[in-house]
Amino acid sequence: MTLEDVLREARERYTPDEDERELVEGFAERVRDLVAERLEEECPDARAELIGSVARDTWLPGASDVDVFCVFPKDLDLDDIVETTLRIGEEVIRELGGEPRREYAHHPYISGDVEHGGREFEVDIVPCYDTEPGEVITPVDRTPHHNRYVKEHLEEPAEARLLKAFTRGIGAYGAEVRVKGFSGYLCELLVIHYGSFEDVLRAAAREWRPGYVIDPAGFVGEEYSDYDEVREQFEDQDPALIVLDPVDPERNVAAALSKRQLTRFILAAKAFLQEPSMRYFDGVEPPEVDREELERWLREYPAYVVGIEVTLPDEVEDIYWPQLEKTARSLRNVLENEGFEVRRWFVARDSKEERGYILLEFEHKRLPELEWREGPPAWVREDRVVGFFRAHDRFWVEEDGSLATAAERKFVRPEDLLGRLEGADEHTLISHGFGKDLARASAGKVRILTGAELAEALTSDPELRRAAGEFVHGDPLSELVSEPLSRGGRR
Repeated sequence: MTLEDVLREARERYTPDEDERELVEGFAERVRDLVAERLEEECPDARAELIGSVARDTWLPGASDVDVFCVFPKDLDLDDIVETTLRIGEEVIRELGGEPRREYAHHPYISGDVEHGGREFEVDIVPCYDTEPGEVITPVDRTPHHNRYVKEHLEEPAEARLLKAFTRGIGAYGAEVRVKGFSGYLCELLVIHYGSFEDVLRAAAREWRPGYVIDPAGFVGEEYSDYDEVREQFEDQDPALIVLDPVDPERNVAAALSKRQLTRFILAAKAFLQEPSMRYFDGVEPPEVDREELERWLREYPAYVVGIEVTLPDEVEDIYWPQLEKTARSLRNVLENEGFEVRRWFVARDSKEERGYILLEFEHKRLPELEWREGPPAWVREDRVVGFFRAHDRFWVEEDGSLATAAERKFVRPEDLLGRLEGADEHTLISHGFGKDLARASAGKVRILTGAELAEALTSDPELRRAAGEFVHGDPLSELVSEPLSRGGRR
């Protein structure tokens, strides 16, 4: 298929038909109207706004999220606007036949699952302040401004749908901490800036790299003297991309995007432009592995893998997932300080969000029992030389004059060190780099797994089987991009 053929088919597939539009947009407007009626009674100076992709006409078929913001005057107390929104939200969710629940971001809001027209919608009702662009009292105050900016500047909503569908297909859609990908608003801004889905891909393939600056509203030359000043502003983020928020020049819309996902998107863009295919939109999943296959792989793979099983805290994924990753990085550092070469780490969880796993891959199953330790030269401070001789009675003198010795290692196998975590209390886990919630939940429950035990644990659940499939077979994107990129410009 030519690029034009693929884009034509994708536009048709990802544009909602009239029946679905009537269902989704009609329900969203009903939710907004119910909130507005109650808001008028409680606070006549406030208003209800429909927010998000449904309001901006960038939603994909199958959409199930409806967001309504209660926008209050700035002179009201935050506790009061939250209380009013929670009360109204609970009434509206119940009237629609759902069960309201309180969720928490910067401040509480109401969420609920509601059945309508044979589809389950997730409805969020959120309080915010009516601020000027760039004025922030709470982080969500920007959202109505985002809504208005996109509605005013996005000329082709279908192009934004294509970019959302493409990023979803390659596993890079969503700013949540587990994905670290492209948010819906970021996709919309990229299309506004470049003009079309195809032009976003061409820019990514040709120009994007870590720290690249995209300025949709033209702040460089006004708010910033040049692009270097922009990079200095955000250098603490170590960003993959910098996309200046048109409603707040001090905010990077792409702050959540990781370098891993930036790389994956660039590779997908290059491969798609080389050999267009609907498979990029369809998506690819890593193949699940069964226990026998995983046992065989662990036995024959020319490296050594150790798994650490932890208990996940009763928190949302955005809380526990960063702690799981932090723990993996900390353990890698602890192990490397003892001489182990950690090739890579990988984290996963089961579908019930009860158990988490950290997989560590090592160059070698065990280290030599002796390690070479360098000491000081004879002419440095006496206390350093004395300390060396108190610890070692046999030495060699290196060519540069420094002392060296061979000493027994404290830990020969990774499990020798990691074994300290099994049955460990919360304090011990924290001292080894566990996040506080993860340490509390896992105290006394950590297991160190290898071989058959590890294979059994990682094939006990569908989510874990998919994660194990990616660990064994590589990034599922490989299946899409490897052949086109290996051919380069040849067709």
